[in-house]
Amino acid sequence: MPVESIKIKAYAKINLILDVLKKRPDGYHEVAMIMQAISLHDVIAIKPGKGITVRANDPLVPLDERNLAYKAAEMVIQRYPQVDGVEINIEKNIPVEAGLAGGSTDGAAVIVGMDRLFKLNMDLEEMLELGALLGSDVPFCISGVTALAKGRGEIIEKAPLCPRLWVVLVKPPFGVKTAQVYKNLNLDEAIKHPQIDKYLEALAKGDVSYLVNNIENVLEYSTFKLYPEVRDLKESLVAKGAQKALMSGSGPTVFALFKCLDEARSFADKLKKEGENKVLLAYTLNEQEFKERVKHYG
Repeated sequence: MPVESIKIKAYAKINLILDVLKKRPDGYHEVAMIMQAISLHDVIAIKPGKGITVRANDPLVPLDERNLAYKAAEMVIQRYPQVDGVEINIEKNIPVEAGLAGGSTDGAAVIVGMDRLFKLNMDLEEMLELGALLGSDVPFCISGVTALAKGRGEIIEKAPLCPRLWVVLVKPPFGVKTAQVYKNLNLDEAIKHPQIDKYLEALAKGDVSYLVNNIENVLEYSTFKLYPEVRDLKESLVAKGAQKALMSGSGPTVFALFKCLDEARSFADKLKKEGENKVLLAYTLNEQEFKERVKHYG
Protein backbone atom coordinates (compact mmCIF):
# COMPACT_ATOMS: atom_id res chain seq x y z
CA MET A 1 0.00 0.00 0.00
CA PRO A 2 1.52 3.36 -0.99
CA VAL A 3 2.41 5.87 1.69
CA GLU A 4 -0.20 8.64 1.62
CA SER A 5 1.10 10.88 4.36
CA ILE A 6 4.06 11.34 6.67
CA LYS A 7 4.48 12.80 10.12
CA ILE A 8 7.91 13.94 11.27
CA LYS A 9 9.11 15.28 14.59
CA ALA A 10 10.96 18.54 13.98
CA TYR A 11 13.35 18.80 16.93
CA ALA A 12 14.54 22.03 18.52
CA LYS A 13 18.22 22.74 19.10
CA ILE A 14 20.29 24.44 21.73
CA ASN A 15 23.81 25.82 21.37
CA LEU A 16 26.13 24.33 23.97
CA ILE A 17 28.85 26.58 22.55
CA LEU A 18 28.35 29.53 20.18
CA ASP A 19 31.39 31.52 19.07
CA VAL A 20 31.46 34.30 16.48
CA LEU A 21 34.86 34.69 14.83
CA LYS A 22 34.56 37.48 12.27
CA LYS A 23 32.35 39.34 9.80
CA ARG A 24 32.50 37.78 6.33
CA PRO A 25 32.64 39.62 2.99
CA ASP A 26 29.20 38.18 2.12
CA GLY A 27 27.64 39.97 5.11
CA TYR A 28 27.28 36.86 7.26
CA HIS A 29 29.40 36.08 10.31
CA GLU A 30 31.89 33.24 10.60
CA VAL A 31 30.80 31.07 13.52
CA ALA A 32 31.88 27.95 15.38
CA MET A 33 29.11 26.24 17.35
CA ILE A 34 28.46 23.00 19.16
CA MET A 35 24.80 22.30 18.52
CA GLN A 36 22.59 19.76 20.24
CA ALA A 37 19.16 18.42 19.30
CA ILE A 38 16.68 18.25 22.19
CA SER A 39 13.39 16.45 22.68
CA LEU A 40 11.20 19.57 22.36
CA HIS A 41 9.65 19.33 18.89
CA ASP A 42 7.02 20.46 16.43
CA VAL A 43 5.06 17.82 14.52
CA ILE A 44 4.95 18.28 10.75
CA ALA A 45 2.31 16.34 8.79
CA ILE A 46 2.83 16.19 5.03
CA LYS A 47 0.59 14.75 2.31
CA PRO A 48 0.35 15.21 -1.48
CA GLY A 49 -1.64 18.18 -2.71
CA LYS A 50 -1.90 20.78 -5.45
CA GLY A 51 0.41 23.74 -4.99
CA ILE A 52 1.60 24.44 -1.45
CA THR A 53 -0.76 24.75 1.51
CA VAL A 54 0.52 25.40 5.05
CA ARG A 55 -1.62 25.25 8.18
CA ALA A 56 -0.51 25.78 11.78
CA ASN A 57 -2.02 25.73 15.26
CA ASP A 58 -0.14 28.91 16.26
CA PRO A 59 -1.33 32.29 14.89
CA LEU A 60 2.25 33.63 15.07
CA VAL A 61 3.35 31.16 12.36
CA PRO A 62 3.18 32.67 8.83
CA LEU A 63 1.49 30.43 6.27
CA ASP A 64 3.17 31.80 3.13
CA GLU A 65 6.69 32.11 1.70
CA ARG A 66 7.88 33.78 4.93
CA ASN A 67 7.66 30.32 6.50
CA LEU A 68 10.74 28.12 5.97
CA ALA A 69 8.49 25.05 5.69
CA TYR A 70 6.75 26.72 2.74
CA LYS A 71 10.09 27.73 1.21
CA ALA A 72 11.44 24.20 1.65
CA ALA A 73 8.46 22.73 -0.20
CA GLU A 74 8.88 25.30 -2.97
CA MET A 75 12.56 24.39 -3.39
CA VAL A 76 11.88 20.64 -3.50
CA ILE A 77 9.09 21.06 -6.08
CA GLN A 78 11.33 23.24 -8.26
CA ARG A 79 14.01 20.54 -8.21
CA TYR A 80 11.57 17.64 -8.62
CA PRO A 81 8.77 18.83 -10.94
CA GLN A 82 7.06 15.42 -10.79
CA VAL A 83 5.80 16.55 -7.38
CA ASP A 84 2.55 18.50 -7.93
CA GLY A 85 2.37 19.97 -4.46
CA VAL A 86 1.94 19.34 -0.75
CA GLU A 87 -0.30 20.05 2.19
CA ILE A 88 1.73 20.81 5.32
CA ASN A 89 0.27 20.96 8.82
CA ILE A 90 2.47 22.35 11.59
CA GLU A 91 1.70 21.44 15.20
CA LYS A 92 3.81 24.11 16.85
CA ASN A 93 5.33 23.36 20.25
CA ILE A 94 8.66 25.20 19.88
CA PRO A 95 8.18 28.88 20.75
CA VAL A 96 8.50 31.34 17.84
CA GLU A 97 11.59 33.61 17.65
CA ALA A 98 13.11 31.85 20.64
CA GLY A 99 16.65 30.97 19.52
CA LEU A 100 15.70 27.27 19.31
CA ALA A 101 15.65 26.90 15.48
CA GLY A 102 11.87 26.52 15.41
CA GLY A 103 11.50 27.76 11.84
CA SER A 104 14.66 26.05 10.62
CA THR A 105 13.69 22.66 12.00
CA ASP A 106 10.27 22.87 10.31
CA GLY A 107 11.99 23.59 6.99
CA ALA A 108 14.37 20.70 7.57
CA ALA A 109 11.45 18.39 8.35
CA VAL A 110 9.73 19.29 5.09
CA ILE A 111 12.85 18.44 3.06
CA VAL A 112 13.27 15.08 4.82
CA GLY A 113 9.53 14.36 4.80
CA MET A 114 9.00 15.15 1.11
CA ASP A 115 11.98 12.99 0.20
CA ARG A 116 10.39 10.02 2.00
CA LEU A 117 6.81 10.73 0.93
CA PHE A 118 7.55 11.06 -2.79
CA LYS A 119 10.47 8.57 -2.83
CA LEU A 120 12.85 11.18 -4.28
CA ASN A 121 15.92 9.25 -3.05
CA MET A 122 17.88 12.34 -2.08
CA ASP A 123 21.15 11.56 -0.33
CA LEU A 124 22.20 13.44 2.80
CA GLU A 125 24.54 15.69 0.82
CA GLU A 126 21.71 16.91 -1.42
CA MET A 127 19.41 17.52 1.55
CA LEU A 128 22.14 19.50 3.31
CA GLU A 129 22.70 21.54 0.16
CA LEU A 130 19.00 22.44 0.00
CA GLY A 131 19.02 23.16 3.73
CA ALA A 132 21.96 25.56 3.43
CA LEU A 133 20.01 27.54 0.84
CA LEU A 134 17.13 27.85 3.31
CA GLY A 135 19.05 29.01 6.38
CA SER A 136 22.15 28.52 8.51
CA ASP A 137 20.57 26.22 11.12
CA VAL A 138 18.68 24.01 8.64
CA PRO A 139 21.57 21.62 7.78
CA PHE A 140 22.04 20.77 11.45
CA CYS A 141 18.30 20.21 11.86
CA ILE A 142 18.47 17.73 8.97
CA SER A 143 21.49 15.80 10.22
CA GLY A 144 21.44 16.12 14.06
CA VAL A 145 22.25 15.16 16.75
CA THR A 146 25.42 16.61 18.35
CA ALA A 147 27.53 18.54 15.85
CA LEU A 148 30.20 21.16 15.31
CA ALA A 149 28.87 23.81 12.93
CA LYS A 150 31.22 26.13 11.04
CA GLY A 151 31.09 28.70 8.25
CA ARG A 152 27.85 30.62 8.71
CA GLY A 153 26.52 27.50 10.46
CA GLU A 154 25.91 25.37 7.38
CA ILE A 155 29.15 23.32 7.49
CA ILE A 156 28.32 20.39 9.76
CA GLU A 157 30.85 18.05 11.36
CA LYS A 158 29.82 15.22 13.66
CA ALA A 159 30.88 15.75 17.28
CA PRO A 160 31.12 13.24 20.14
CA LEU A 161 27.58 12.52 21.28
CA CYS A 162 26.31 14.45 24.28
CA PRO A 163 25.26 12.20 27.16
CA ARG A 164 21.68 12.41 28.38
CA LEU A 165 21.20 15.76 30.09
CA TRP A 166 17.98 17.42 31.15
CA VAL A 167 17.26 20.90 29.83
CA VAL A 168 15.07 23.51 31.49
CA LEU A 169 14.21 26.22 28.95
CA VAL A 170 12.74 29.59 29.88
CA LYS A 171 11.26 31.72 27.08
CA PRO A 172 10.29 35.34 27.91
CA PRO A 173 7.07 36.74 26.38
CA PHE A 174 8.85 38.45 23.46
CA GLY A 175 10.90 37.40 20.44
CA VAL A 176 14.31 38.37 19.14
CA LYS A 177 15.36 38.91 15.52
CA THR A 178 18.60 37.08 14.79
CA ALA A 179 19.72 39.56 12.12
CA GLN A 180 19.41 42.45 14.59
CA VAL A 181 21.52 40.62 17.19
CA TYR A 182 24.33 39.92 14.71
CA LYS A 183 24.20 43.49 13.40
CA ASN A 184 24.56 44.82 16.95
CA LEU A 185 27.50 42.52 17.80
CA ASN A 186 30.82 44.38 18.20
CA LEU A 187 33.68 41.92 17.79
CA ASP A 188 36.23 44.65 18.59
CA GLU A 189 35.19 44.79 22.22
CA ALA A 190 36.76 42.54 24.86
CA ILE A 191 34.96 39.27 24.18
CA LYS A 192 35.77 36.05 26.00
CA HIS A 193 35.73 33.38 23.29
CA PRO A 194 34.79 29.85 24.38
CA GLN A 195 37.24 26.94 24.30
CA ILE A 196 35.55 24.69 21.78
CA ASP A 197 38.33 22.07 21.71
CA LYS A 198 38.08 21.57 25.47
CA TYR A 199 34.31 21.20 25.24
CA LEU A 200 34.67 18.61 22.46
CA GLU A 201 37.14 16.71 24.65
CA ALA A 202 34.63 16.77 27.51
CA LEU A 203 31.95 15.40 25.18
CA ALA A 204 34.28 12.59 24.14
CA LYS A 205 35.00 11.75 27.79
CA GLY A 206 31.38 12.12 28.88
CA ASP A 207 32.51 14.62 31.53
CA VAL A 208 29.04 15.74 32.60
CA SER A 209 30.19 18.26 35.20
CA TYR A 210 32.34 20.07 32.63
CA LEU A 211 29.54 20.01 30.04
CA VAL A 212 27.02 21.53 32.45
CA ASN A 213 29.35 24.24 33.75
CA ASN A 214 31.11 25.41 30.58
CA ILE A 215 28.34 26.31 28.14
CA GLU A 216 29.13 29.65 26.43
CA ASN A 217 27.49 31.98 23.89
CA VAL A 218 29.24 35.05 22.44
CA LEU A 219 25.93 36.46 21.15
CA GLU A 220 25.00 37.28 24.74
CA TYR A 221 27.25 40.34 24.42
CA SER A 222 24.87 41.72 21.80
CA THR A 223 21.47 40.46 22.94
CA PHE A 224 21.98 41.63 26.54
CA LYS A 225 22.55 45.19 25.27
CA LEU A 226 19.39 45.08 23.18
CA TYR A 227 17.32 43.22 25.77
CA PRO A 228 18.72 43.64 29.32
CA GLU A 229 15.84 41.54 30.63
CA VAL A 230 17.44 38.46 29.00
CA ARG A 231 20.59 39.07 31.06
CA ASP A 232 18.41 39.48 34.14
CA LEU A 233 16.66 36.19 33.35
CA LYS A 234 19.99 34.36 33.03
CA GLU A 235 21.20 35.76 36.34
CA SER A 236 17.93 34.84 38.05
CA LEU A 237 18.22 31.18 36.99
CA VAL A 238 21.66 30.95 38.58
CA ALA A 239 20.42 32.72 41.71
CA LYS A 240 17.60 30.16 41.95
CA GLY A 241 19.92 27.17 41.83
CA ALA A 242 21.08 26.43 38.28
CA GLN A 243 24.81 25.63 38.15
CA LYS A 244 25.04 27.72 35.00
CA ALA A 245 22.53 29.24 32.57
CA LEU A 246 22.96 30.24 28.94
CA MET A 247 21.06 32.00 26.20
CA SER A 248 20.34 29.73 23.23
CA GLY A 249 21.16 31.07 19.76
CA SER A 250 20.36 34.76 19.50
CA GLY A 251 17.84 34.45 22.33
CA PRO A 252 15.72 35.26 24.15
CA THR A 253 15.34 31.70 25.51
CA VAL A 254 17.68 30.91 28.40
CA PHE A 255 18.37 27.34 29.48
CA ALA A 256 20.12 25.38 32.21
CA LEU A 257 21.42 21.81 32.08
CA PHE A 258 20.87 19.21 34.78
CA LYS A 259 22.34 15.77 35.36
CA CYS A 260 19.13 14.13 36.57
CA LEU A 261 15.43 14.38 35.77
CA ASP A 262 14.19 14.91 39.33
CA GLU A 263 16.42 17.93 39.83
CA ALA A 264 15.42 19.41 36.47
CA ARG A 265 11.71 18.80 37.03
CA SER A 266 11.83 20.37 40.50
CA PHE A 267 13.61 23.43 39.10
CA ALA A 268 11.14 23.76 36.21
CA ASP A 269 8.14 23.41 38.52
CA LYS A 270 9.50 26.17 40.75
CA LEU A 271 9.93 28.50 37.76
CA LYS A 272 6.44 27.75 36.40
CA LYS A 273 4.93 29.15 39.59
CA GLU A 274 6.62 32.50 38.96
CA GLY A 275 5.85 35.16 36.37
CA GLU A 276 4.82 35.07 32.74
CA ASN A 277 7.77 33.23 31.16
CA LYS A 278 7.16 29.97 29.30
CA VAL A 279 9.02 27.12 31.03
CA LEU A 280 9.74 23.89 29.15
CA LEU A 281 11.48 20.68 30.16
CA ALA A 282 13.38 18.63 27.58
CA TYR A 283 16.37 16.32 27.25
CA THR A 284 19.30 15.85 24.89
CA LEU A 285 18.56 13.37 22.10
CA ASN A 286 20.59 10.36 21.07
CA GLU A 287 21.13 9.19 17.48
CA GLN A 288 18.48 6.47 17.56
CA GLU A 289 15.78 8.84 18.78
CA PHE A 290 16.70 11.32 16.05
CA LYS A 291 16.65 8.65 13.32
CA GLU A 292 13.18 7.50 14.35
CA ARG A 293 11.59 10.94 13.84
CA VAL A 294 9.73 10.02 10.62
CA LYS A 295 6.48 8.01 10.71
CA HIS A 296 4.69 6.74 7.62
CA TYR A 297 0.92 6.45 7.30
CA GLY A 298 -0.73 4.44 4.52
